[in-house]
Amino acid sequence: MKTLRRSFWMLLAVAALTVRAAAPNVTPLGAWSQQLHGPARVAADAAGNLYVTDPAAGRVLVFNAFGQRIAAHDGFAGPLAIAVAGDGRIYLSEEQNGSVSVFDPQWKRLYQLGAGANEFQLPGNLAVDPQAPGTVYVSDGAANLVRIFSGATQASQFGGAGTGDGQFDFPAGISVRTNGEVFVLDQKNDRVQVFTNGVFARKIPFSSGGMFGGGPSGRSQALLVDSAGHLFVTETMLGVVNIYDADTGAALGSIGGFGDGPGQLNMPIGVVLDGFNRLCVASANNARIELFGVDSFLHFTTQMVNGNLVFTATVGGTNAAGFQWQKNGAVLAGATNATLLLANATTGDSGSYSVVVSTTGGAITSSVAPVTILSAPNILSGPADQKLLAGAMASFNVIASGDALNFQWQFNGVNLAGATNASLVLPAVSAAQGGQYVVTVTNAVGSVSTAPANLTVVTPPMVMDIVSAGPLAGALFGLTVNLDAGYTYTVEASTNLVDWQGISTLTAAGLVDFADADATNYPSRFYRLNWTQ
Repeated sequence: MKTLRRSFWMLLAVAALTVRAAAPNVTPLGAWSQQLHGPARVAADAAGNLYVTDPAAGRVLVFNAFGQRIAAHDGFAGPLAIAVAGDGRIYLSEEQNGSVSVFDPQWKRLYQLGAGANEFQLPGNLAVDPQAPGTVYVSDGAANLVRIFSGATQASQFGGAGTGDGQFDFPAGISVRTNGEVFVLDQKNDRVQVFTNGVFARKIPFSSGGMFGGGPSGRSQALLVDSAGHLFVTETMLGVVNIYDADTGAALGSIGGFGDGPGQLNMPIGVVLDGFNRLCVASANNARIELFGVDSFLHFTTQMVNGNLVFTATVGGTNAAGFQWQKNGAVLAGATNATLLLANATTGDSGSYSVVVSTTGGAITSSVAPVTILSAPNILSGPADQKLLAGAMASFNVIASGDALNFQWQFNGVNLAGATNASLVLPAVSAAQGGQYVVTVTNAVGSVSTAPANLTVVTPPMVMDIVSAGPLAGALFGLTVNLDAGYTYTVEASTNLVDWQGISTLTAAGLVDFADADATNYPSRFYRLNWTQ
C-alpha cells in the first residue's frame, strides 16, 4: 500500500505540471491609424496610454485609451523598441545609432544605457522587469545576446550565437513574467527560450505547422506573456498572432489573418497587452494598430456623429456593475450608462472625460479623453478686387468666425508659401502678381474658401513725351507727342498750372500731331499728357 500511495501522488504531481492554460476568448475591437506610417513596437503605461514607435518617421506617437493621439515626439534616429516601467519611465531604442535612452514621463532624457551611442549592435526589443522598474532587458539581435541593465549600468547578460539550449540565432521579442521568468523569441531557431536568473530553463519549439499550417518561418518578431499564462507570438509573414501555453508550449489558437480587412494583419511586428486587457498589435504594412479584447476586457471609444459627441465603454467577459462618467474630474450627474451622449455638442462641452467602470473585481478608471469642440469656420467678409499701379502695396483681408482657425492664401490656385494669416500684404506689386487671390480658412471640423479677389497691376507707359510745340498755319497751335501703344492718353490744358481740363483724347502710338483750335482764345496756355490703361 505504501508503494501504491507514492505512485498516486506522483501521478497527481505530473498532472499538475501538464495542465494547460485555457485558450483565451478574443474579440476584434477595431484599429487606430491616426498619422501612423509604419508602426513597429508598442508599449502601454499604467494609465492605459499606448506608445507606438514609427521608425521611418523618426517619431513616437502616444494614444490614450480612447484611441486619441495625445502626443508626438519627433527627431529620433530610427526609434524601434519601447517599454514603459511602472514608475512611468520610458525606455526607447534607436536603431540607427545603437542606443537605448531612458526618459521621465515628461520625455526629459534621464540617461542612456552603457556608453550611449553604439552600445548595441541592434537593440530590437526591450522588456522592463515588472518587479524591478529600474531593470531592463535588451534583446540585441545582431549580437545574439540578451543584456540586463540596472539603471545605466550593465548587470549581466546571457546567450551567444548557436542552436543549443541557451544560445540564439537572432533573439527578437522579449517578455518578463511576474514570476521572474524571461521569455526570449529565438527568431531564426524558430523557438521561444525561457530563462530564470539568466539560466536556460526550457524551450518552446514552434512552427507555422500543425494547427497553424505551413513550416517554420524564422520571421517571428514579437512576443508577450500575460498573467493568465498565455504566450502571444507574432507570426510576421503570415499575418497572425499565435497563442501558446507559456508553461507547456501547447498551441492554443491564433488571432488575425493576413490581409487589410477588419481584424486582419499585414506584417505584425509589435504586440502589447494594455491595462484594459486589450491586445494591441502593430500591423506595419497596414499602418495601424489592431486591437483585440482578450477574455475580460474594457474598450473605450469616442466619436462625433451628426454633431453629437458619443463616448462608449464596452465590457467583455466580465460583469459590469455600473458606469460613472466624469468631466474634468467631476462626476457627471446621471451619466451612469455604458454610453455618454452629448447631443448637439458645443464649445461648452469641451473638457477632459473619463469613465469609472465597476466590475465584480473592483473599479477600473479609463485614461482621460481630452475633447475640444470647435465651431466650423465661416467667412464674414472676404478680400475685394484691387487695381493698382506697379510698385504700389496691395493688401487683402478676410474676416472669419470659428475656433482655432488656419489660413492659407492662394494665387491663381497655387498656395503661397508663408501666407497663413488673415491678411496678405504684397509690398510692391509687379505685373506678374496680377491675377486671382483666394484664402481658405480651415480648422479640424471644416473648411471654407473666399470668392476670388482680382488684382489688376497697371504698368505705366515707357514713352509719353511732348516732343515739340509751336504755332501752325491758320492761327492754330500744335503739339507733336510720342506715345506707347496700348494706352489712352488725354491732352490737358491750363492757363495757370493749377486748373487743368482735358481738351482731347489720343489712342494712336508713335509720333502723333495735335492741333489746338482754341489756343488763340487765351493769352497763354500750358499743356500736359495724362494716361489710362
